[in-house]
Amino acid sequence: MHNIYTVKGLWVLRSFVVYTARCCRQIFLAIVAFVMFFSLLAICTRAISSEVVADSELTPVTLQLQWYHQFQFAGYYAAKEKGFYKEAGLQVTIKNGGYDETGHAVAPEAEVLFNRAQFGSTRTDLLINYSQGLPFVVLANIMQHSPYIFLTTDKFGFNRLEDIGSQRPISLNLPNAGDDRMDAEALAALKVSKLDLSNLNNHFPTWDLSDLLLGHTQLIPAYSTDEPYFIEKSGQVPVAIEPISYGIDFYGDLLFTRQKMLDDHPDIVEKFRAASLKGWKYAMDNTEEIATLIMNKYPTRGPHYDKDFLIYEAEQIKQLMYSDVVEIGYVNKERWQRIAEIYQSLGLIETVNLEGFLYQPAQHDLWGAYKQWIQLLIIPFLIAAGVIAYLFLLTMRLKKEIRKRKDAEKKLKIQAEQDSLTGINNRYVFQKSLEQEFERARRYHHPFSLMIIDIDLFKKVNDEHGHQAGDEVLRSLARVTQKLLRNTDVFARYGGEEFVVLMPNTSIEETLALAQRILSANRQNAVLYNNIAIHYTISIGVTEILDSDTSAEEIFKRSDDLLYAAKDAGRDCIKTP
Repeated sequence: MHNIYTVKGLWVLRSFVVYTARCCRQIFLAIVAFVMFFSLLAICTRAISSEVVADSELTPVTLQLQWYHQFQFAGYYAAKEKGFYKEAGLQVTIKNGGYDETGHAVAPEAEVLFNRAQFGSTRTDLLINYSQGLPFVVLANIMQHSPYIFLTTDKFGFNRLEDIGSQRPISLNLPNAGDDRMDAEALAALKVSKLDLSNLNNHFPTWDLSDLLLGHTQLIPAYSTDEPYFIEKSGQVPVAIEPISYGIDFYGDLLFTRQKMLDDHPDIVEKFRAASLKGWKYAMDNTEEIATLIMNKYPTRGPHYDKDFLIYEAEQIKQLMYSDVVEIGYVNKERWQRIAEIYQSLGLIETVNLEGFLYQPAQHDLWGAYKQWIQLLIIPFLIAAGVIAYLFLLTMRLKKEIRKRKDAEKKLKIQAEQDSLTGINNRYVFQKSLEQEFERARRYHHPFSLMIIDIDLFKKVNDEHGHQAGDEVLRSLARVTQKLLRNTDVFARYGGEEFVVLMPNTSIEETLALAQRILSANRQNAVLYNNIAIHYTISIGVTEILDSDTSAEEIFKRSDDLLYAAKDAGRDCIKTP
């Protein structure tokens, strides 16, 4: 009998608990609905009042662009035309750049410094101005990679800076040769390529693409988002030499203001920044709509800058923004520090502290905005539950953001060190490894060897089968050669059809044996393209470190000379000292 009553008691207790839980759930849902209703009412009331303010008390500000109207500034047009600036209480005037009526280049830095504009769009060279004491602040990096390139065409037969020489006519904005806007990326890449600036046949660029098309010059500065499009339209084949191939990876366009604007009006700066980034997101999600908007409301430089061009430009900018893995506007202090170190190596700046240069967005206090409503509408235990839930979600969001940014940093690092065509190391990684291995070999008296590989008659492959076939040959050579190397060997594409292999702790005899295997494997390799088997051969120059070597450059030059000796000897062979 006792057991029967015990079972009944447990059943009653269980029923009571279940009933109580259901009641609590219903009460909780009712409270949540109640809170959501009044919160929504408060948000609507606030939105209506904000709209009234936006119509009657907009704060006027000006944005100075660095160039003429085109998709390069699409986010700002979208923010204005879609009402994002107005929602933020701002009346924004967008001024185009380029050249003024007197023919002088418009400098956004000067316009912002003298308060003729409160915000500006410019390039990474803003850091040079900051290092000289000008109070500028970077608000957002719009493009994670720079569109700056050296541009030539295939008819001139070169694709490396080292091939410029002293006779080839070029047009670059070098020191003491142009306007106030300095192409630091060009200087850095030319320094890495070890060219003597004073010995170049350089003339200040006219920025007229016909100079290149007609052969008046063979190399010009350009943007990957612009000029290659018009080269292709003219029927010629553009050849871009990218600074990133030389380890020079700067940011592209950025948004900035001056320190006094930030000190006096931090709320306006934050609102303008947030609305601008919202505009950029909209523009990149709706490229055709914004391209049409630009054609209708923002006059471009001429009829050639039509909608087709704007769509092309938008696709190129998407690749530079890297917005699928990096938040639009993301600023990385460590990467800015690396850029500063490059400027220092060029003698453009001295030591600089980035603390005041990089803007830290304000953290919005959503709790404070709804504190009054929560105090009036929710009981204490729900407040505690809400706080716990909020902190949990915030923690999860932060963890997700940290993972996302770590992944983004990893991808950016890979992109900066990996050749985009073949997937192996690029020139920057090789240069760094060569310097390190040279120092290690000198210190510990270890051997190391170097071979330089070049595809024979590669231009003939491009001429007979097309540049895409040539790309397939480059990729195939990389795959075939990579299989024969050790994990400790450094294999990189040095430029064009030239590859390098650095072999630590390896004698010249061992390297020569490996070179023979690489020569034979590539000779027997066939690249299938459009049902045509393309055969190719290679020439190799092999050398090792000598006691007389005082720098890594001597080893490289010796190997490079041996490569040309192999070419002169009839190609498809190996030359050693």
